[in-house]
Order: sequence, then C-alpha cells, then structure tokens
Amino acid sequence: MSAEGGYLSDYLARLTDDPPAAPRAAPTPPPPRLPASPGSPPQPGPTSAPPPAPDPASAPPPPTDPASAPPPPTAAASARPPTPPARAPSGPAPSSATAASPVSGNGGTGTVRVRQATEAGTVTSAAVASPATAPTPPRPRPAGPQARSRAAVERTLARAGFSDAFAMDLIDTALAHTLALAPRIGLVPAVRAALAQRIPAAPALPSSGCSIVVIGAGGSGKTTCCAALLGAYRTHSSLPARFATLMRAESETALQLIMSPQMLEPQPADTPRVRRELRSASSDGAVVMDTPRLSPSEPGAIRELARQLEEFEPDRVLVALPVTLGTVAAEQLLASLEPIGPAGVALTHADETDQLGVGVELACRFGLAPELMLEHSAGGGWRLQRLDPAELASRILR
Repeated sequence: MSAEGGYLSDYLARLTDDPPAAPRAAPTPPPPRLPASPGSPPQPGPTSAPPPAPDPASAPPPPTDPASAPPPPTAAASARPPTPPARAPSGPAPSSATAASPVSGNGGTGTVRVRQATEAGTVTSAAVASPATAPTPPRPRPAGPQARSRAAVERTLARAGFSDAFAMDLIDTALAHTLALAPRIGLVPAVRAALAQRIPAAPALPSSGCSIVVIGAGGSGKTTCCAALLGAYRTHSSLPARFATLMRAESETALQLIMSPQMLEPQPADTPRVRRELRSASSDGAVVMDTPRLSPSEPGAIRELARQLEEFEPDRVLVALPVTLGTVAAEQLLASLEPIGPAGVALTHADETDQLGVGVELACRFGLAPELMLEHSAGGGWRLQRLDPAELASRILR
C-alpha cells in the first residue's frame, strides 16, 4: 500500500478508537493528493469515509427537566471538531462575586464559574448594594406647630426635674392615647392628663380614726411635717388629734415612745401598754407619729423600725422627701426604706425649688402616692397642702 493509503487508514482508526474521556483534537488536514499513476486503482479520499458512531461514554447525562433538556446530538454534529470553552468577558463583571456561563464541548454541556477579577490593564467597578439591603435613612421629625409644642413641653418638664426618658414617655403616651380621644385639647393638656394618670393616688383613710407615721432622713423636715399635720387636724378636723414620738436612746438600741397626754415619760415601744394605748387613741381620733432619723447607711435601724411599725399597724406611712435632693440620693433613700413599706410621700422644702419632677418621678417608680406638700406660707410659718394627681400635674404643667 502506498504512503497515502497508510495515512488514511491511520486516520480512520483514530476516529473509531478515540478515547471517550479525553477531548478529541481537531484532525490534521491531509496533504494534497498526488495524481494517481496510470494503472493504479483510485484511492478513496477523506470525504468518502463514513462518519464515526457516537461514543456512548461522551454522551450528555439525561436531563431531569424535559423542558430544559438539550436536543440529542446528531451524527453530523458529533463529527464536528470540539468547541473550545467559553472565555470570561474582559468587561465589567456582574454584581455578584461569581457568574455561571453555560459551555459545551465534546458533545456535552457544563457550567463554568467565572470569578469577578481584575485583569491586567482593566479596573472593575465596586459592587453596588441592592435597594433591599441599603440602610433606611432616619425619619425626620415632623415640623410645624406640633413639633414646636413638643419642644416647649420637653423644656418645661426638664426644668421641673424630670428625666429625658420619663418626659419622652409622657409625651409619646399623650400623642398615642390622650389625643386620640380628645384631639382638640392640645399637647400641653394632653401631657398634663397623661402625667396625672401616671401619679399614684392615696387610698382614703378611715373616718372614725387613724394613725399616720412620718419617716425620713435627718434634715428632711419630717418633724416639721408632723407638727404641721397635727396643727391642721387640731384646727379643722372633727377628730381629736394626738401626737406620739418614737425615739432611740443614746446608749440603747431599743425604741421608746411618748404620747400626750397618756404617756408623758418614754416607755419601751414593744410593751403591751404602748400597743394598747396606741390602739385606743387611733380608734376614735387621729394619731400623728414622728420617728427617729433614718439613713441608707444604717440598714439595722431601718429593720428595727420596720419590725416595730408592723406591731403598731398604722393606717398610713409617709416618707418625708425633700424636693431639693438629687435623683441618686433620693432613689437610694427610697430604696433603703422599702422594708418599712411606705404608702406615700410628703414633698418637703417645696418653697426652696420648683423642681418637683425628681420626687414625682421617683414616687411613680416606687409606687408611692405624693400626698402632702410642705412649704413656707406667705404670712410666715408653715403651710401643709394636700395633693392629688390632677392638682400636682397642673402645678407642674401650667
């Protein structure tokens, strides 16, 4: 056989024995045919060779979705040279880090993950956040008359001694609930009504007789408050008023009590006689009782007074709370007096400052009713005023 015939045989053998796993290389074009010599049989050319059968191993896997399945390769398509894999575009990549590009080769299909990268000589643009993940700009506060009224109320509450959190809560409550049912009253009356609803109210005392105990720290004005309360009962009440004093001796820790006119000499407070006299005096009259000074640094004295008052069973225990105290000091005092279980507060030194908000806010936090207010009167002396939530709110927000 001639050299040209041997080359054709090798070419046909490579077409039929091509391994399925490796991609086929494009066949080398045959050299130009030489004219046949006289008398030699004609040699078949490359175009006369039958197309090779498709290799089952290189066929694509059957698709799961009939709609997305590629058409089966034909015999003519399998004879074509393999398509080179698609190259990643050199322009700007999509916003995601990688992009999927379908490619085909050797009669099958696949997916090439194209990574967004910066090639030599090109600059890719930064990824832009989608509108769903972009941060929401802060909502501007409403302008207009309502905004000016809110700012004015905030300044008034701040001058009265209220904290910013408490003032904001009051205003939000007024806007959310009070104005919903009375939209024409305005913001100031709405906040005043919200404050009156927040302040605890004192329960009523028995009309037949009662006992009122005033406790507090040294210099709080509790003794002056007891004297003013006793004078008001003796002047204007239908009940006879008596004054009692719990005291602590310098060398003893036990409490002693005196009460006029029954006990003019100090008596041990835990004796049956003292309990009997107190019960008799409060059954048909009003008993006002002063107590020793208390301090948060003396928890033992507070526990002893709490034990003694539990035996007396008074109808009301009030804390003399100076409005001149700061928030931290007043909060420490009220927290230390919780074992006694007071029910209300008497706001003292009210003529020295107009910052009633500290005492009112702490009374709301500890569940104590602001019941009395002690201040100097214009004509001299002391004036004791009874408070209710609406009147106190009106005094703060005029």
